[in-house]
Amino acid sequence: MATKSVVRTKGAAKTAKKPARAATAKPSKTTARKRPAAAPSKRSSPSPNSAPTSAQSPARRVSTSSRTSAQSGRAGSREFALDKLHQVALQATNLDEAVNFYQNVLGLRLLTRFDPPGLAFFEMGGFRLMLSATASEATLYFRVTDISNAVKKLKKRGVSFLQPPVKIHKDEAGEFGKKGTEEWMAFFKDPSGNLLALTELR
Repeated sequence: MATKSVVRTKGAAKTAKKPARAATAKPSKTTARKRPAAAPSKRSSPSPNSAPTSAQSPARRVSTSSRTSAQSGRAGSREFALDKLHQVALQATNLDEAVNFYQNVLGLRLLTRFDPPGLAFFEMGGFRLMLSATASEATLYFRVTDISNAVKKLKKRGVSFLQPPVKIHKDEAGEFGKKGTEEWMAFFKDPSGNLLALTELR
């Protein structure tokens, strides 16, 4: 009887070991099944190729905004520009002499005169010329079509020129208009010492 019980006990021990082996084998299969599930997490991680794209997008936004602001600044400057001359003021140390010179020698049309305070206004092709004892010195450039003829006529009226007509500039690049245009000038002064000039474009 004792021998049979021992045999049974050994058989029971062998039987008990079998589930233990099965239990150790099942986790290995479960682990093997979970491995494919880990692969998507690797794919979802950012790749070296995708990183620069996300980093470049803010830079693109900044550059676009800077271009927009620059364009709006240029547009604003085109909308507002001081491109129309209204009046030029010249110093007149003797108003009577100055009025006589601009009206009778240069041929400008006298608009009006105020005494006091001592102001005279002339019309000059779309803007006014004001003569005043308190104005500063300035230079006026008169456009003419034939500078040599204009010099001759003004000399007959008593105008003394500082030098004969000379070529001041040739616009090789067309910066002021047509390429190759020459600017010829002749300078003289009014009774108050303001510098004046005749200008012809050839």
